[in-house]
Amino acid sequence: MKKNIILSCFVIVLLPSSIFAWGAKGHKIVAAIAKQCLDKQTTDSVQKYLGVMSFEDASVWMDEVRSEREYDYLKPWHYVNVEKDKTYVKTKDPEVVNEIEIAIATLKEKGVRDKDRINFTLKVIFHLIGDIHQPLHCGYAEDKGGNKIEVQYMGKGSNLHKVWDSEIIEDVNITLSDCLKLANTLSANEKKKMQNNNVEVWMNEARELLPEVYNFETKIKQDYIDKNKPVIEKQLVRAGIRLAMVLNETFKK
Repeated sequence: MKKNIILSCFVIVLLPSSIFAWGAKGHKIVAAIAKQCLDKQTTDSVQKYLGVMSFEDASVWMDEVRSEREYDYLKPWHYVNVEKDKTYVKTKDPEVVNEIEIAIATLKEKGVRDKDRINFTLKVIFHLIGDIHQPLHCGYAEDKGGNKIEVQYMGKGSNLHKVWDSEIIEDVNITLSDCLKLANTLSANEKKKMQNNNVEVWMNEARELLPEVYNFETKIKQDYIDKNKPVIEKQLVRAGIRLAMVLNETFKK
């Protein structure tokens, strides 16, 4: 049943792109894709724990509280650093792979669920599954995931991380409709690979994109944007499908 839900979610009627605000657009697209791939029981259960908060709002909560000192401990959760030509080595450090795995384990716990704990865990998993699919959240410590790499983008100063986090998405107006149209072109094998539930695999997939992410000139050109638009769309689709998969697996009775 789960497989049918995941593979059929792409053909649902597309929503207008205007439902998304700029800035947090990528995360909200991931949440919207996931919601379309959930069965009704899971949707109702997740919404019960989120309360009045929408799926889209839950996906950006971790960024919205970054300026609040009580949540400083969450900052390392958004990323993982693995240096060039190195492979990921498991530690107990707070980083995106570990925190997603902890969140999934929390959702799978048996027994009576504490509503506040599950509410927090859902907001974490909604956001971090988006983050781990952004290649520069799985990048290099030396340039802080591209944050220290200054570039010129559309006539203004920026940095490589920001270009990938939001500026390409905003400039070319990537929408939910775009992502679902791309999903419809994927082969059955590609869709099957998207259902992999190994968090380290997700991270390594994102890292495989880094050579092309760094293949740019200081002044970002249109061909770089055009080449990476479908890459970003595919990563958003992967994140949405995998978020739905986690939610369906952990909330089904």
